[in-house]
Amino acid sequence: LYKMKRMGSKQVLVPTVSCLLLLFCLGCKCLALELEATQTATLKVDASSQLARKIPDTLFGMFFEEINHAGAGGIWAELVSNRGFEAGGLHTPSNIDPWSIIGNDSSIFVATDRTSCFSRNIIALRMEVLCDECPAGVGIYNPGFWGMNIEDGKTYNLVMYVKSAEAADLTVSLASSDGLQKLASVTVPVAGTSNWTKVEQKLIAKGTNRTSRLEITSNKKGVVWFDQVSLMPSDTFKGHGFRTELISMLLDLKPRFLRFPGGCFVEGEWLRNAFRWRESIGPWEERPGHFGDVWHYWTDDGLGYYEFLQLSEDLGAAPIWVFNNGKYLQILSYQ
Repeated sequence: LYKMKRMGSKQVLVPTVSCLLLLFCLGCKCLALELEATQTATLKVDASSQLARKIPDTLFGMFFEEINHAGAGGIWAELVSNRGFEAGGLHTPSNIDPWSIIGNDSSIFVATDRTSCFSRNIIALRMEVLCDECPAGVGIYNPGFWGMNIEDGKTYNLVMYVKSAEAADLTVSLASSDGLQKLASVTVPVAGTSNWTKVEQKLIAKGTNRTSRLEITSNKKGVVWFDQVSLMPSDTFKGHGFRTELISMLLDLKPRFLRFPGGCFVEGEWLRNAFRWRESIGPWEERPGHFGDVWHYWTDDGLGYYEFLQLSEDLGAAPIWVFNNGKYLQILSYQ
């Protein structure tokens, strides 16, 4: 297997093994290709009833994620966005988006402060009417999520908390996006007191507008505080707070389980913004809400752990609850 060459007074062995191995490999490859071209395989499937296995009923279900307002502004029927004025954070004065004023800087001044009657929702909105007589009324409005879909003949339930040192009359209206068309209106008297008062009213729409807004106005000089302003249609699915037309579509899917409230939504970009299920139960006014920093919007968590359990029951689906186990998205990027 070796050739010998004489170089001067030395002998050198020149290996030829590598050449032989190369020829051997080429031969094997040619043989494998020939066998592959000629071989066939047969797969037999016995689909007889004796060997059949029933597909589990729980194989098909729904994964829910609070993303792109699938819950807040989606299946959850709350029409007011940032109803507790908490979305701007705890440092006041804060951003009250999407709330805005009706009037101008010479007639009205609004700012958040920390005077709420709710210990876990300490932010409230202070509205100061500056004009002695405001014939058209000045105030605030909320367009909801891309406009409120108000329908003719339907009833909408208003709940809000107010206080004012002096007696005042507020006008609460459902109006078109430019405020020119009034679909419903009700007068809300506010007693002069330092205590917060819960106001509940019903507004019946006399017209349809897909991009409406909620207006709260006054024509008398003074200061009024607002907190936890909610507007819900009265015809939610089984009275449980979900939009009837959307839940009907979910029922058509016949899901056997419902996974909620999400994956990335539960983790959070940072752990401080993770979904905390304990803070999403109890009276809706007392839920602190949180900023979903993965999908970049605030949720007041009115659609919380209890409501998802209720939805699972209404759909006849087994609840699959996703909770945070201490993981967040930023820590994954370091692994």
